[in-house]
Amino acid sequence: METNTYVGLDVHRKTVVATAMDPMGRSIRHSTFGPTRQELTDFLSAIPGTKKVVLEACAFWERYYEAAASTGAEVVVSHPLKTRLIAEASLKTDRVDSEALANLLRLDSIPLTYIPPPEIRALRHLVLERLFYTRKRTAFLNHIYARLAQRDIHYESGVLQHKRARAQFRERGFPEIDRALDALEDLEGRCKEMDQAIHDAFLNSSEAQLLTTIPGIGEITAVALVAFLCPIERFANVEKLSSYVGLCPTTYQSADRLYHGKLKHDCNAVLRWLLVEVSWTHRVHARTGDVAKYARRLSRRRGKMRGTVAERAGCPRVRPSLNETFVQKMRRKVRSEKGRSHYRHRKCIVEPVFGQIKQGRGLRQFPLRGSARSKGNASSRL
Repeated sequence: METNTYVGLDVHRKTVVATAMDPMGRSIRHSTFGPTRQELTDFLSAIPGTKKVVLEACAFWERYYEAAASTGAEVVVSHPLKTRLIAEASLKTDRVDSEALANLLRLDSIPLTYIPPPEIRALRHLVLERLFYTRKRTAFLNHIYARLAQRDIHYESGVLQHKRARAQFRERGFPEIDRALDALEDLEGRCKEMDQAIHDAFLNSSEAQLLTTIPGIGEITAVALVAFLCPIERFANVEKLSSYVGLCPTTYQSADRLYHGKLKHDCNAVLRWLLVEVSWTHRVHARTGDVAKYARRLSRRRGKMRGTVAERAGCPRVRPSLNETFVQKMRRKVRSEKGRSHYRHRKCIVEPVFGQIKQGRGLRQFPLRGSARSKGNASSRL
C-alpha cells in the first residue's frame, strides 16, 4: 500500500523551493530549481507514494498548479495571510516556508483557497484586463485635458468623447496632444474587442442575464460578479459573502467592550470597488426602491460614504445573537424599521402617572405624616 507524500512549494518568479515530507513528518527530499514546468514535473515524478502538493496563492500560481496536477498529484492552494498567521516563525527562509507548508498539509491544517475551473479563471482574467485598460484610458483622458489646459485651450467636460472634437484638437498641430490621442484611440479599440468577448460570455451565462434585471447593473458588471462569485453555493451565508467582498467592518472585542472599525482590507478589492460604482448608478435608476431609500436616509445621518456602503451591502437584516443582552436586544429592536415607526409616536403616548408626579410635579416624598395631611400636601402640588 502506497503511503502519502506531502510536498510544500515555496514559489517565486525565478526559483521554486520544494520540500517532500512523509506521514511521520520526516523530510524525504529538498530541492531548489527554476520556474520551468519541466523541472517541477521531474521533481514530483521522482518522489514515491501518492503525492499531495500545496503552494500559496500568488500572481503566477496557475502555471505551478497545472504543472503539478499534470503529474497526477492532488494539488491545493493555501491562503497566504491565514497561513502566515498559523505558521509564522522567527526564522524565515524559503526552505523553512516550504517545510511549514508541507507540515501543515500533513496535519490537514491548510487554510484553503477556492480554485475556480479554467473557464472561470479565463473570465476573471478578461474582466481584470478590461478594468486595467479602462483605467489606462481614463489616465490618458486626464493627461489630454491637462495638456489642453496647459495650452490655454478652452474645452467642455467630456468633449473628448466626440470624434469631431478630437479632429479639431488635432488640427491645432500640438505633437503631445496628437500622441496622446493616438494612444487613446488604440486603447479604445482594444477595449471594444474585450467588450465583444464579455458580451459573448454574457449571452452564455444565465446568472449574468438575471443580474442585469437589477437597476444599475450592466453586462460588464454582471459578468464580473459571475466570474468572482459563482458558484454562489460556496458561501455558506450572506455574512461570509459580505466578508469576501469587504462589506463588513472589522471588529475588536475584549471582555465587555465591542468596537466596529473600518471595512476589511483583506477582501476582493475589485468587487468592492465595482459595487461602489454600481450603488451610485442604482440610486439614480431606482430612486423609489427600498435599497436607495435606505441609503439616502443613512446618508443624511452619517454621510454619503456610509450610505453607499449600506446600499452596496444590500441592507442585510441583522440576525439576533444568542448571547445578546437585554439592552442589545432593545437597541436592535428600536433601530429596525418597525421600531423606528413606533418610536416616532413616543411624544403622543401618555406618560406614566407616577413618572409625571415625580418628574413633572416634583413630588418625590410627603413631608407630612398621616393620610389627611398627605392628601392636602398632594392636592396643593397637583
